[in-house]
Amino acid sequence: MGRTGDEEVERALAELARRSPEEAGRARIAFDSLTFGEGVEAVTLYGLQHWLWYLLPAKGWAGLAEQQRLAAALGALFDLLEMPRYAAVCASETTVRVLTAWHQGRDAGLKAFEKAMNASGVQPPDVQGVLTWGRVMGLHENEAFLTTAVRLEMAMAAGEFAPGTRGWRAAAERVTAELLTSTRAAGERSRLEDIHTERMELWASSHGAARARLTKKIVPMILPPVAVPEDAEARLAPVRWLLTLAATDGGVPLTANHTLARAVVAEGCRRFDWLTLTGRPRSESDIPEAWTLRELVRQLGAVRRSKRSLVLTPEGKRLAGADTATLWPAVTAALIPSDPAECAAAEVVLMLHLSEAPTGYFDRCAAVADAMAGEGWHSPATGTPIASDAVGWLMGAIHRRLDLLGMMHRRRGPDDPGDRLTDTGRAAARAALRARALRPRTDAGTG
Repeated sequence: MGRTGDEEVERALAELARRSPEEAGRARIAFDSLTFGEGVEAVTLYGLQHWLWYLLPAKGWAGLAEQQRLAAALGALFDLLEMPRYAAVCASETTVRVLTAWHQGRDAGLKAFEKAMNASGVQPPDVQGVLTWGRVMGLHENEAFLTTAVRLEMAMAAGEFAPGTRGWRAAAERVTAELLTSTRAAGERSRLEDIHTERMELWASSHGAARARLTKKIVPMILPPVAVPEDAEARLAPVRWLLTLAATDGGVPLTANHTLARAVVAEGCRRFDWLTLTGRPRSESDIPEAWTLRELVRQLGAVRRSKRSLVLTPEGKRLAGADTATLWPAVTAALIPSDPAECAAAEVVLMLHLSEAPTGYFDRCAAVADAMAGEGWHSPATGTPIASDAVGWLMGAIHRRLDLLGMMHRRRGPDDPGDRLTDTGRAAARAALRARALRPRTDAGTG
């Protein structure tokens, strides 16, 4: 077998070999796989756990018994290297439990792995209002993630928190936030700023020239954080009302078809001047604002259906009691629909509004179709690149949400320049696009 390149490790392996050549052989194999020949200085608690709980079982190294022997041999090596915390992980009940779970199936293994990592203290946590880590990371984000894992390990070693004790998760979030938002040297950007720039560049990258031209104009508008407008609470009033109603005993009443009850729709019409043809709405389907509001609050993750009521989720309870500065970014982030095609159209619509061209409906349809076709969108019926006559309904979702919140100036006559955003609508559009650009990545695709 080859040498590790680390004399301290070689001495420990030689001592282990005097006790058990077989165990020393397993320890060498495990250590080489863990460190890729970089020596003991490359070992971190996060890296060790990831190797033991994911790489070792997921890559199908022998059977369960042999995997347990490899873990035990690696632990014996760490004992000889006087690295007791690392040795303890190798010999822990958690390692036995996770390895066993993998041999019950991949889904069980992944579930056990994620549970163990999240409870370990060195898994960088998401921090509300700061960063949600992506499942797919760029170079800057991956560097920040691994650096945070090391910082969390150091904080645990220094006694700043201990996994499983009261308040440890909040402490881990605090350590993470401090590392992400602090600058490494005078005049340098923080790691969070690097991550934001990296994500923004990925979002702005396009296959087609039309969208690329738009993102080039828009990125400078959305890279800085967007201030909360003075009239934000007034614009959020419909959302605030439905969240408050969902917080009451019994929640928001629904019909047998799980739409908003007639009394709820009627109350919305009175409160917000939703127009009706008869003055007496028969159902939610008569009032676009009503079902648009229900869709928006559902996308917020704020409500769930319980029999014939909408009740608050844990996120809904947080938002129902939130101030304007907290509710505004949550709602603006949900302005862009979750449906992929409606989302693609909404992004282009908002960018067109912010760039103030074109203002006419048919011209805007043509511009949206051009941008979407360049990104590879096709008509489901014909398989040809999507055309302007097919995007009107896709654009409807974002315009309904803007109308619901009173963020649009609608064209009033032939001399009117056309539909356009209010000042608050422009702020909401910037916030929505910024949230879209900075969202965590779940796949390797662009934008």
